[in-house]
Amino acid sequence: MIIIHMSPHEERLLVQKAQQGDREALGLLWDALTPKLYGYLLNVTHDKNLAQDMVQTTWLRVIDKFSQFRPRHPLSAWLFAIARNECRQHWRKAKHEASFDPAAHDVPSDEYKSVENHILIDQILTRLSQEDQEILRLRYIADFSLNDIARILNLNFVTVRVRIHRALVRARSAIISQPS
Repeated sequence: MIIIHMSPHEERLLVQKAQQGDREALGLLWDALTPKLYGYLLNVTHDKNLAQDMVQTTWLRVIDKFSQFRPRHPLSAWLFAIARNECRQHWRKAKHEASFDPAAHDVPSDEYKSVENHILIDQILTRLSQEDQEILRLRYIADFSLNDIARILNLNFVTVRVRIHRALVRARSAIISQPS
């Protein structure tokens, strides 16, 4: 999958074209935003199939309501807010915790260090509250700016900054208290 980076201005232009029915513009938005979305959902669910399903469901909801989208905020913030709601809805219906998928961590040895880091991150995140996990995932896994996180979580910028700081303090404590 090719990761495409675009400026907010380029994103707005593509959104306008896509809202006018330009399928190529919608495809470019898909290509640019889906890798981050999938990575976020995979980290949240720890299940490749569920993450892929949620990517599809999220995009279906976006496309269904696309004509109503007003680009005051980035499309990515709206997309992730919908994905976040999809996760909540899934867990409400399923009433279960995400299972560990060994296949997700079964990779060739040259990628071992990266996998080891992901496992460590997962272990640390499980020691944190859902709120801390979510805000750290949005900031450091999905790589959103503080302003975008504020839009996704419907909070103000200062609150987001404080919550990230506090979550990082708790994560550091989890690392220090982790048995060797």
